[in-house]
Amino acid sequence: MSERFNVLPVLRGHWKGLTDGRYRERRADVIARLSLLLPLTIFGLMLWRGGHLAAPAALLTGVALMAGGMLSAFTHLSTLRLKITDWDKPGTASRFEVERDMLDETAAHLLTGSLLCALNAAVLVIGMNVGVTKTGQLCGFWAAMAAALSSYVLIVFIFVIPRLYSAYVQMNNVSGALSGFDRSKNKRP
Repeated sequence: MSERFNVLPVLRGHWKGLTDGRYRERRADVIARLSLLLPLTIFGLMLWRGGHLAAPAALLTGVALMAGGMLSAFTHLSTLRLKITDWDKPGTASRFEVERDMLDETAAHLLTGSLLCALNAAVLVIGMNVGVTKTGQLCGFWAAMAAALSSYVLIVFIFVIPRLYSAYVQMNNVSGALSGFDRSKNKRP
């Protein structure tokens, strides 16, 4: 297979990013990994219960916007990551090691989300051409697959937001009065 079409490193990076880095050796983040079973559950329930999507065109629009947003966030993330590399002095320990790991993990999540959005768009377009009822509802396998992919993308999006915020807060030394990670009262020192 041509390496140009090999998405396995992106997916592998996404899976490796679902770890807990608070320990000397990275450990699997079991809760994060188990949350990825939700899309499989949605897929199964929609097939079993005969679920449908009432407005697949609206979902297609949302998926396309999400893909663009994730790719845009990735480009900004790449720039931020490059700044960290520039700030580090050769031969010294980086003070941004944790932030670098968070950005690297987030990059894989964003690219996986973008890839799944593209796959979801293809599923929706095909489904809207072969699996739509007379009332415009998407039914059966195509509806279940679109719902599962959409829920996976939503979970990935939820993974990304806290990581990006944490990296922002730590790299920019956001004051405790404004940081969501500081649990003290919002009083100025």
